[in-house]
Amino acid sequence: MPSNKNLYMSALIACMTSALFGYSVGFIGGLLVLPSFLQHFHLSSLPASALATAQARIVTVWLVGALFGVPLGMPICARWGRKPCLVFSAALYVLGTVLQLLDFGGRIEAFEIGRLINGLGVGAGTLVSPMYISEISTPNTRGMLMSGYQTLLQLSALAGFWGAYISNALLPSSSSLQWQVPVAVQLVPGILLFLGTFCILPETPRYLAEKNDIAGMEKTLKWLRDLKSGDRELVLEIEELALAANMGKMMMERTQSFGREILKKAVRKRLFVGVGLMIGQNMVGLNALNYYAPVIFMSAGFTSVSSSLFLTGIFGLVKLVSAIAFMFIFVRVKGNRFWLILGSSICGISMLILAYFVRSLPPPGKIHEADLTLGGVISVAMVYLFAFSFSVSLGPISWNVCSEIFPLHINAKCCTITTCTQWLFQLLVAFITPPLLNSVGWATYLIYAIFCAVTLTWIIFCVPETRGVALGKEMDAVFSASKEEIDEEAEVEELENTPLLGGRIRRGSAVSYS
Repeated sequence: MPSNKNLYMSALIACMTSALFGYSVGFIGGLLVLPSFLQHFHLSSLPASALATAQARIVTVWLVGALFGVPLGMPICARWGRKPCLVFSAALYVLGTVLQLLDFGGRIEAFEIGRLINGLGVGAGTLVSPMYISEISTPNTRGMLMSGYQTLLQLSALAGFWGAYISNALLPSSSSLQWQVPVAVQLVPGILLFLGTFCILPETPRYLAEKNDIAGMEKTLKWLRDLKSGDRELVLEIEELALAANMGKMMMERTQSFGREILKKAVRKRLFVGVGLMIGQNMVGLNALNYYAPVIFMSAGFTSVSSSLFLTGIFGLVKLVSAIAFMFIFVRVKGNRFWLILGSSICGISMLILAYFVRSLPPPGKIHEADLTLGGVISVAMVYLFAFSFSVSLGPISWNVCSEIFPLHINAKCCTITTCTQWLFQLLVAFITPPLLNSVGWATYLIYAIFCAVTLTWIIFCVPETRGVALGKEMDAVFSASKEEIDEEAEVEELENTPLLGGRIRRGSAVSYS
């Protein structure tokens, strides 16, 4: 199936939601320790415990916003389309950023409300963006284009980290610009997403098929694929999408509700795979390393602030490089299952080795940079190895699979469930990791190694291969449930004289719409 620059441009614009996500995650840690930020919001005079609580609240309110942004975006995505939901996501994100920048007399509550609204936009974006990219892609380009989502996320997270660091280095702490500049940078991806979606992006052909807009679907596919009316590839793709849409509608009419639909074995299996991947993605421990990497580096002997920050920056760079490698190399040579199994295995081994060596390391305050040990160097290496392995497996592939496995007629609702799961468990990990690290220390990594082993076992027995599988009938076949599901052949017979395509759908036919 041919593809052209319009397809890649559309995917890039839709991927801007991951820039909203990544930058917001990357810059907030540095922002919360900027002297100008602490002074402006009257936090510098707080006791250590009260300051920690305020900082945790600023982080958590954004995660809560993202969690609720997913179901907020779902009805827009399902009723009005993927494109309006992208516009909605960008608008909320920009509005939230503006509220963070406005001066309300140094009231931190106003900043937190801005963070909440900002998070709502990110949550809606994480629902619709993978769905949009999957629905405009061809089977051969879907893996690479979806990997672009993870790559841009890591790139923007890296930009967020270094943005706060550079702002601290170049701007005086007496100036509010020191904290306002990193916050204002959020406007760049937000405005780009809003304008790009509003002015350039078409609605997805899969959604147009669901709405019986065959003319619109043909126009969109011609633009995305660089094809002409009557081209066999165009005709066959239109037939496939239209057939899948009509079959989905008839199934919903028979079951009458989404609740009944998800009771079907094939749908339950898809949800089991999607929800499980999102749980595994969070519970293998990446966020524990994100949170504790500077302390690990200091414990390993890199005691100066500059050394610790530099190694933390390299940690982000490793994730970015591995995401790019997956996008352009890894995704082309092996299937999703291979990378999920290999990546989960290496993540688990890395956590085991990290736990062993962190156990033997002295507290950060009792070691000097001159006392570097082999164990300290290996600990740093294991952090980087875990980051690389995660970024070529559970990181991108979990999003890829969830965006492509669900039937068209319930796709938005099922993606809402899996995306909410992702944010819920990210919030859970954010809550449990600090007390775990304080109470059991090195054993935290042992716990995450066990989660890696559980995730690996589950992937081996439960996750099918979806690489290169076309959306529609081919994906249905991967998750088929035989007797208890509606006979697909009977559905095709029933659709042969449908008015959707002028009564001209035939199995294996190529019909011209010119």
